[in-house]
Amino acid sequence: MKILFYVALILAAMAAYVQVADACIANGGACEGDGSMGNCCSGFCYQQAGWSIGYCRNR
Repeated sequence: MKILFYVALILAAMAAYVQVADACIANGGACEGDGSMGNCCSGFCYQQAGWSIGYCRNR
């Protein structure tokens, strides 16, 4: 019975991770440097001074 509990716990953790991974903005998507529009999957939002929004890209 303990094994089933641990298997269910692992599956729940994997499902939660997949939802978090899908929540990021792909490269080319609109973003703001402060993260107010969401976080880029690459971890980098390119936004120059004076731009109202930037875009996600690799560094």
